[in-house]
Amino acid sequence: MYIRIIIEYERGEYSTMWKESLRIGVDTVDKQHKMLFDKVGELIKEVRTNGTLNKDKCVSTINFLKEYAISHFADEETYQKSIDYIDFDAHKKLHERFIQTVLDYEKKIIASDFAVAEIKQFVGMLGAWLLYHVADADQRYINETTDQAQVGVAYSDFVLFSMSDALEKMANFSATSIKKVNSHDENCSEGFTVKIGLTGNAVGHITITYPLSFTKTLINAMMGFTPEYIGELERSALFEVTNIVSGSICRQITTAKGFLCNIKPPVAVDRTMLPSDEQITIDTGAGIVETIMAVSFLGN
Repeated sequence: MYIRIIIEYERGEYSTMWKESLRIGVDTVDKQHKMLFDKVGELIKEVRTNGTLNKDKCVSTINFLKEYAISHFADEETYQKSIDYIDFDAHKKLHERFIQTVLDYEKKIIASDFAVAEIKQFVGMLGAWLLYHVADADQRYINETTDQAQVGVAYSDFVLFSMSDALEKMANFSATSIKKVNSHDENCSEGFTVKIGLTGNAVGHITITYPLSFTKTLINAMMGFTPEYIGELERSALFEVTNIVSGSICRQITTAKGFLCNIKPPVAVDRTMLPSDEQITIDTGAGIVETIMAVSFLGN
């Protein structure tokens, strides 16, 4: 079965989610990455084009993604060991956490009898996570780079660095075109706002508002389709983008301030209930995002 799928895949076209910038230069790993993106693309197409899901197809695809991801991660870890990758343990933990997340989603999907909303949430998270993992963590063990961090700069610089890094890697945005601005005329009333609480020695939260117009551009760049509105799939993808950006911000805080900073699970909030005086506005070159940071440290 595994060999047959590989042969069929190599004869077919790659998913629109695959980008040549994701290639790491190890042929076996690149082929496996392309297959993962292709199957995610199939699942996206299924949940977007059918009013009634083909349950058998969804079961088959989700099972394939789960089993293939586990097999792929094992192959990747074997390769990392062969080159004595210095951050092997940390990378392996990323794989383990992701597999557990997939298993948790699988339980929820089965419990819901394959409800469309649950599958859309799964595929939104899956697509966003894979994009960043392959574009960031997987590139490091080939190029021998380390996780970057800003030291001795303001929170707004943490936000700008983390947002630029995520958008460049996940959506091929130009990092040099992403900048802080003092004001904007973007309509955020139809957007989606995500809040992430902070834990560790840091308390507070990070919130990011994604206007509809920007979300359409971002999802198209990431997943190859333009949504008409922000539904379950898009919200789940934005949750994962916020996880990635906020996690990066926390690493900057820990490095620069010396305080442990971790993130809680994301939740949707009402933008109109947020303070405007703490807002950090980022112009991505393809629309704006509004970010608010409220951070204090235990013991200070």
